[in-house]
Amino acid sequence: MLIEVLGSSAGWPIPRLGCDCPQCTSPDPRDRRLRSSLLLDRRVLVDAGPDAYAQLLRAGAVPEQVVLTHDHHDHMLGLHVLSKLGRIPLHCTKECEKGLRMIFPRLDFRVMHLTPGVPAELGEGLRVQAFDVDHSQTTRTMGLRFTDAGGHTLAYMPDLGALPGSKLARDADVAIVDGSTRTRPVRGHIPMEEIAGAAKRLRAGRLLFTHIGHRTGTHAELSEWLPAGADVAYDGLQIEL
Repeated sequence: MLIEVLGSSAGWPIPRLGCDCPQCTSPDPRDRRLRSSLLLDRRVLVDAGPDAYAQLLRAGAVPEQVVLTHDHHDHMLGLHVLSKLGRIPLHCTKECEKGLRMIFPRLDFRVMHLTPGVPAELGEGLRVQAFDVDHSQTTRTMGLRFTDAGGHTLAYMPDLGALPGSKLARDADVAIVDGSTRTRPVRGHIPMEEIAGAAKRLRAGRLLFTHIGHRTGTHAELSEWLPAGADVAYDGLQIEL
């Protein structure tokens, strides 16, 4: 499985327009972040925020399928510019589809519903299993566990309001989790400090934070602050399992 991080910011890109904080003025290219999404094996797009088109152009990739965690704007507004790809499969829950159709009444995709715990085939031996995570009282949100033909696993949980309870969140080769806030909880997001402190519960081979929030610190600062075994994803990062 080839994992490419297309974007790693929270709901708004970093740098923020007009902001002169150390994170926004950092010269480190890893501190330039677009909305969180992944590309798997160069063909499966995971979440499609407003930056999806630019991210895919930069990666030189055309997705064959899309998988969504939920229907918040920073995870799905890019569907508009992907709708001319010929009704490619879009995997999401029934609740997510309902939310999507509030924005896109004509949803030009072949919608395939995810049922928590039930594997969905993505072709070439890759499959996904969704599991519920706490994030929003009004928007059902999924974590996603991907498994390839060789048994390599990725758990993707960019929005977490509490530590995940599902066994599908545990024992992955790579776990990519919510980094919206550093030490204080905000609505729908628990801090990195709490997740890192409970990392043994996830038992991931590698723990990475994405969905990085504003004023959480520069990439270098966060990498130094996090405990051993945890690190920060960045736009353009590639991981091969």
